[in-house]
Amino acid sequence: MSNLLTSVELEYLKTRFSIFPDDEPYVSEQSLLASHLLDWVKCETYLDELSRNISSPSRRVTASMLGKRYAFLTVAPVLYSMTVYNKGLILSLESCRLEPPDGGAGNVSGSKFPELHLSEYAVTEPKAGARQKWREDVVRSIFADHLTKVFRSLSQVGGVPMAILWENAFVRIIRVYEEESDREEDLAAKVLIHEDFDYIVRIAEAGMFGERRNPLTQFVSMMNNTTICDTTNKLRKTCCLYYEISSEYCLACPKPAHLRS
Repeated sequence: MSNLLTSVELEYLKTRFSIFPDDEPYVSEQSLLASHLLDWVKCETYLDELSRNISSPSRRVTASMLGKRYAFLTVAPVLYSMTVYNKGLILSLESCRLEPPDGGAGNVSGSKFPELHLSEYAVTEPKAGARQKWREDVVRSIFADHLTKVFRSLSQVGGVPMAILWENAFVRIIRVYEEESDREEDLAAKVLIHEDFDYIVRIAEAGMFGERRNPLTQFVSMMNNTTICDTTNKLRKTCCLYYEISSEYCLACPKPAHLRS
């Protein structure tokens, strides 16, 4: 686990996913260690503060928005690194820190939502002929050991259904794989993109997520082993509650049209 991402790879992840490896101490009052999201009181306090920052009407809406953002900051770069770089980015809850967007290295995304700073990280690479086992380890690390724990806390403290949080993550995941599939011209690389995506959302067992079943499978439709489903014109199964902040409905919002008018 001594391998690291190259400077070019790190810069891309920073620019695209707003994650910043650094060794700054945890001192800011607006900083929050990701592991603190598992503490009811600290999670509650953070959600209330974030609600004020993003003008959210309720803790429930904020929890959904934070869940979507957190999946973007953690799951998206880990899966991108796994498939595109063939490197397993291992992010522990203890090494991840949420920072306000105007702190540290600056606001790359223009978002009011937090960036992710890493006090440390590890990188693994598959051994010859053992990529499937390595992929299982990467998926288990980011989901069962990390995201699922955060989602359970956000669900309990924020009162938002787990189904909404998991579909928020699904939206982030599918965007990564659709964009890479469209961009990639090499046939072998394109096949790998589709295989990894299919494994994550259909094949991976419940234990990879620390759940009773693969929580992403319920959002998959019209897909086979070589096709990433096009979600452009498909409705979500759950509403992420974004309209309660923006007064606008997502194009994929499942609410009936008469409620969106």
